[in-house]
Amino acid sequence: MKPIIASILSLIFLLTLWSCAQRGRPDGGPKDKEPPQFLSSKPANYSINYNDESVIIKFDEFVQLNNPRQQIIVSPPLADKPVITPSSTPSKEFTIEMPRDSLLDNTTYTINFGTSIEDYNEANVFPYFKYVFSTGPILDSLKLSGRVFDAKQRLPEDNISVVLYQLDSTYSDSTVFQSPPTYIAYTDSTSAFTIENIKAGSYKLFAIKDKNANYTFESDTDKIGFLTDTIQIPTQKTYDLIVFKDFIPVEVNRPKQISRLQLEFGYKGQPESPEIKLISKLDDSINFQSRILKHPEKDTLQYWYKPYIDKDSLLFTFKNAGQLIDTLEINPKQIELDSLRLSQSPSSAIGFFEALKLRANTPISAIDTSKISVLSQDSTKINFSSRLKSAENTLELNFEKVEKTSYNINLLPGAITDFYEETNDTISYRVSTASYADFGNLELSVDGIITFPVIGELVDQDGKLIKSLYNTNSNTFNFRYISPGTYYFRLIYDTNKNGVWDSGNYLESKQPEVVLYEPKPFEIRAFFDYVQRISLK
Repeated sequence: MKPIIASILSLIFLLTLWSCAQRGRPDGGPKDKEPPQFLSSKPANYSINYNDESVIIKFDEFVQLNNPRQQIIVSPPLADKPVITPSSTPSKEFTIEMPRDSLLDNTTYTINFGTSIEDYNEANVFPYFKYVFSTGPILDSLKLSGRVFDAKQRLPEDNISVVLYQLDSTYSDSTVFQSPPTYIAYTDSTSAFTIENIKAGSYKLFAIKDKNANYTFESDTDKIGFLTDTIQIPTQKTYDLIVFKDFIPVEVNRPKQISRLQLEFGYKGQPESPEIKLISKLDDSINFQSRILKHPEKDTLQYWYKPYIDKDSLLFTFKNAGQLIDTLEINPKQIELDSLRLSQSPSSAIGFFEALKLRANTPISAIDTSKISVLSQDSTKINFSSRLKSAENTLELNFEKVEKTSYNINLLPGAITDFYEETNDTISYRVSTASYADFGNLELSVDGIITFPVIGELVDQDGKLIKSLYNTNSNTFNFRYISPGTYYFRLIYDTNKNGVWDSGNYLESKQPEVVLYEPKPFEIRAFFDYVQRISLK
């Protein structure tokens, strides 16, 4: 028995040792999600009578600077940016070299670090740290506050830069495109901002959704808001700014060949009455024709022409509103020719007031409605109206609909003829309606409308447009057959009476058309009728 007991005790001992050896095996621990923390600086932050050659800033962990040349900005600007070391290797402290003779006397400086400071291991950002000091006996303590709103969206984007440019001999309307600002701050989670440590004087105020974080306005990518009037500091006023996508000058790209007789011209901006003209010399016997349509999904003009021109290259001019923008060349090839095809929208379920849209891949030139029929599910012939929307290359068919009914739309050969004299084959489409009980209705009376016409719109929580109504003299909006969900109402003052919302233009000092939101959402349930009154100011 003793040998057996000894063996058991030995086994227990070995198992105990193995268990102890397994304890504490490293698994990496939880991921670090905390940003680094500022510990101290020398001289101290918010120091006066700065007379040093450099500043040392310390953190509680290893940090690195991400894109410091663009992210770090000094206000007022220095002729030469300060040298920061180390700039590319991790460290718990870094040094900012600012020789005293490079600074102005009796001036408060702010070094804004933007989002450049991040920890070394997980790149957690320590956002919008700033170091402030004065070369004189006092710190400039004036400030400016306000809020930033989006011109069209219910909620503005995060972290919008709010900047001040001092009005001096170097300032012009183009300064915001070319130079960093004198002072800068950022909006918080409530869209509010405060610019601090400002010197008394005259300034221009801007808000910029600075996508590239380079402290200048780039109209291709950024949104801008501006105050037309000059601001005099000090001031007790608060200021609201509205950011919008600015006007972009029209530019056009070299054309691409899509099919044998179709080209595409990509562009920037918003062309008005664009004109594309072939200027290559042609034989007098050629009856050259062309059509231009805007692509439905991208900033591209589709250009169809006939007949095929057998040349090594074709030369085109591109005009916008009668003004020459560019001369462009393409080397055409005899590739496959597009044949007429039609696409249907919607594809299955159709709204009670919704038109059936048939879009062609080549320009529609003629419609023969005698070869089009609409039948209900019991084969009853339904009266319809048609409209050819040439700008969208779409045929719209409107007909009265009832609930829980299917409709067949039939096109006989020759119903549609395109630019190349091609016609459709026999085509049938099928759409159906839901039950009235699946939807809700909202009758909304809006007090406080100052002028007409206005556009009333329902949007979902993501800002997607659901319903739009145009009123020329009524403050009541009837939104019928709305799918259950949460919606917001917005009112657009159509100042130029063109039926759509228009953005602003900074260089023309033009603000966007006013958009007002009802802050409370509307909860729409199926089979309910809602009658409500709101006030927008």
